[in-house]
Amino acid sequence: MLGSALMGLVPRGCFVSGGAISHYFDSFTSTSTLRGVKVSMISQDPMQSLNPLQTIETQFSIILMKRFGYNKNKANEHILKWIQKVYLHEVPGILDRYPHQLSGGQMQRVMIALAMSVDPEFIIADEITTGLDANIKIGILNLLFSLQKDLEISVLLISHDLISVQKYCDRIAVLKSGKIIEVADTKTIINKTDDKYTKTFRRLPNRTPKQKPENNSEPILYVKDLYKTYGSNKDTVSALNGVTLEIYKGETLGVIGESGSGKTTLVKTTLNILERDSGDMILRTNINESNLTKPSRKIGAVFQDSMGSLNPRMGVYDILREPLILKGVKEPKTIKTKIMGMLDKVHLGLSLSQSFPYQLSGGQRQRVAIARALMLDPRILILDEPTSALDIYTQEKILDLLKEIQTQNNLSFIFISHDLGVVSEISDRIAVLYKGNIIESGKTNDVFINPSHDYTKKLIDSNAWMDKNANI
Repeated sequence: MLGSALMGLVPRGCFVSGGAISHYFDSFTSTSTLRGVKVSMISQDPMQSLNPLQTIETQFSIILMKRFGYNKNKANEHILKWIQKVYLHEVPGILDRYPHQLSGGQMQRVMIALAMSVDPEFIIADEITTGLDANIKIGILNLLFSLQKDLEISVLLISHDLISVQKYCDRIAVLKSGKIIEVADTKTIINKTDDKYTKTFRRLPNRTPKQKPENNSEPILYVKDLYKTYGSNKDTVSALNGVTLEIYKGETLGVIGESGSGKTTLVKTTLNILERDSGDMILRTNINESNLTKPSRKIGAVFQDSMGSLNPRMGVYDILREPLILKGVKEPKTIKTKIMGMLDKVHLGLSLSQSFPYQLSGGQRQRVAIARALMLDPRILILDEPTSALDIYTQEKILDLLKEIQTQNNLSFIFISHDLGVVSEISDRIAVLYKGNIIESGKTNDVFINPSHDYTKKLIDSNAWMDKNANI
């Protein structure tokens, strides 16, 4: 909200009730005319910021032609320069793709390139590395702050990641319940160990990997030789190359991999919201067995972007009612009983049932998303980066909730994340995805303690940057 207010872009239904924003670019220029010229913003959610109907090249060109008056050739030259700076130049046909054809990490890098390409003097970076793996996170932040020093740009980094803030920021302002409660140089804030609120942003003690007895039953879902490609001719990109995996009743399979490794495509094809090229997905429920080619009520999903996945025009009650209506449930009393019970299950008060998504915190929205996914009593939940947008404290609460629900309902989870600490806590087994291939799989401890593939070792080493700073 702070970043949006500074840009004069407060959400619909909200307004600035008091105070003023002063700037020193041009005392006669309003804040709105500075957007995209002197001031640029990189937001947390690229899917909501990018136009879904335009290619990446078109969106870049419109901005550059308006900002600098470039012709098409000059604009293309500038675009290619920034695409290279954010490490997207090796992605085939990147400029001809639409946002939905990119991974979360790729979309965020496009947003960073767009924001920086207008040569701003002040950048608001609002949770810009939330959806990125450790390697890309370090690279993006290094890029942002190296440019800041080279071009003497001012940066407002808004984040719940205290480790990144400590590494890159000169000063820290601590925000609580809409108020800045403290401002000081970074060292002063970091060393202030007696403040309970600031402690909630610190990394929690090392998580203990989840351990369960080996499951000898047949898998509830068996994915065999899954293939998916994007593009055509010379721009064809293989997103999934014969992926095979199984998920057993009551267990959690963690899927890890860098941005662009195929995690998002795996989620969409498993949910059958993206058509696969070939392969089978065998779902076993009771005595029935079926090869899924359409979305199934037996498989629910919780996504990283709770704001984007919830209808902004619906209150919580209507959001939870919608799956029941689509299923054909019409009795109001039955619907109300189910919704009230589900709100209680995810530890949300009944008073929030009429609230809209924008009125909820990130943790509350994610609880609503979990409740919605459970409304049709699925047997499997696909959890796509469900905690990456949350602070460490809220993250832990959501993980505890997921484990509680899994135990109560004997659910199977496919947990997709780039955060190895989170994955190790909740997963029974791990599958490592690299360039569309499962290159290694096994019990959580076996994979993390004795990885057999060099890529897995690289992933673990890249997360060590976080672990070394865990006790700041």
